[in-house]
Amino acid sequence: MTARWGMAALLAIAAPAAAQAPAPSLAAWHGSWSGEGTAFGKAATATLVIKGAPDGDATALAYRLAVPGTPPIDYAAEAIYRVDAKGRVRGSWTDNMGRTRPIGGRVAGSEWHNHWGSADVEIGRSTYVLEAPDRMIVTDSVLKDDGSWRVFATLRFQRTP
Repeated sequence: MTARWGMAALLAIAAPAAAQAPAPSLAAWHGSWSGEGTAFGKAATATLVIKGAPDGDATALAYRLAVPGTPPIDYAAEAIYRVDAKGRVRGSWTDNMGRTRPIGGRVAGSEWHNHWGSADVEIGRSTYVLEAPDRMIVTDSVLKDDGSWRVFATLRFQRTP
């Protein structure tokens, strides 16, 4: 009887370790994406390339936004993100206007939320929601002085081959 209890105790200890969920990551978002929607109240198109960073321990993102009009907007940025075991995201975003912003966020399931910027310039948030493995919606907002959020861009992306 003691041997059976000992074996049951060992199995009880080993089972949770084997059943642990994989560490949170941004792998589900990796790929090339093409999107359409609105930015700054106008029709817009965008591309995203999200992939493993060269160091293998991070995710790199390259973003390009085009808004036709007068003047046209041609915005580009690159970012590096790291995700810890609790799904917390840390990184930085550098754009073609010479601005670098710190990023903090969270990934859980099909949602990836980032807060970016600083109180001395501007604070914003970006939300990446996978609606399906090949469809994503990205919403960007900026924090207003009254504490509310103003959405300035909403784009629907399709993963491209």
